[in-house]
Amino acid sequence: MSSTARRILALGESGRYEFKRDVNVVTPKLLAALANWVALDPAREVAYLLVGVEEAEDGDTGLVYGQPFGLPNGLDKGVARIQDMASKTRPIPVEVFIVEEGVSTTTPFLRIEIRPTMPPHFDDEGRRQTRQGRSTRALTDDELLRIYLDREAGSFATRFRQTTTELQSAVGVVGNQVDQIAEGIEKNIAQPIQNLTATTQEAAHAASSAADAADSATSAADTAAYEVEHVQRLVRDLQEMVETLHDDSPRSLAHRVIKRRRKVWWNFTVDTFEHTSVRATRLADRLRQLLASDVSLDSARNIWELAVWQDLLDDRKSQRGERGTQKWWEAAIKEVVSFMESPAYAAPDLPDLRAAIQADIDAEIDDPDSATNQFRAQLDRD
Repeated sequence: MSSTARRILALGESGRYEFKRDVNVVTPKLLAALANWVALDPAREVAYLLVGVEEAEDGDTGLVYGQPFGLPNGLDKGVARIQDMASKTRPIPVEVFIVEEGVSTTTPFLRIEIRPTMPPHFDDEGRRQTRQGRSTRALTDDELLRIYLDREAGSFATRFRQTTTELQSAVGVVGNQVDQIAEGIEKNIAQPIQNLTATTQEAAHAASSAADAADSATSAADTAAYEVEHVQRLVRDLQEMVETLHDDSPRSLAHRVIKRRRKVWWNFTVDTFEHTSVRATRLADRLRQLLASDVSLDSARNIWELAVWQDLLDDRKSQRGERGTQKWWEAAIKEVVSFMESPAYAAPDLPDLRAAIQADIDAEIDDPDSATNQFRAQLDRD
């Protein structure tokens, strides 16, 4: 008998450990409940089922422990029964690892390690249950949602890792972009650094001249102050340039697109998880297909896609209760699909300034809120 089996027998039954004297009482419902118990907590890895073991109570301490009873029909038939019951769990059979214990004794038994594969698991009657102590209960709505979200998050993480690998392998395809970035670094970083060095030397020379020539101390100090201010301005410009190059790099843009898609999927789930209709399922499949599509390597398209998803999120926030209805999501997804098929920037708003000025030129010139003055202010901002 293994040390693991001895330890489980000594601890007795709990949420993690289950004892069954007869192999015939092991059902898909029991195996699904144990697998769901593991799936509810990321810290859990496995649940144990000991078949051919009965409970016994210590007469002195009152503690309950496991006592091997044996399998009268043999271990082979017990193993076949367990594997058959596991194959009937849904939607994908739970993982069972069977160990024969005490084979050299008169009371051999089976130790089964149970792990989830695609939770939440259920039997042929659709019962989604879990363990609570030594008993079984139905999963709550919150628990079901958490399991589904954890499962989808794992699937999305796998997809993200695959996309990352593809991006890394495609470095040669974006060689021209690398050349452009290198040119930008040469123009916007290397040259400013050279100017910075020269300006620093000029500032130091100006300060030295101020100390050596008292009669020109004032003008030299002013010159030094100007040069120092110029240095500080160059440093700020350089920092902004580096941050801009980093944010607009192909890899950074692709990562931001993936994060934005995750946010859209989370908000959709929060808004629609209570809907169980065929329409809701079809809508979820449609959005998942859209969000799980490959991320483009083109920087301009990724910048455009970020704006599309952000517009959707902003529009959702303006809905009642800051949540989108199923009807709203259907319309929003339809609009995004049309944008994806024919990406384009929205045309500028061009008010009829000629008519406004012809109607009342004084009002258009003097009123800061007039269409003409607002349009001029927009030109200044651009």
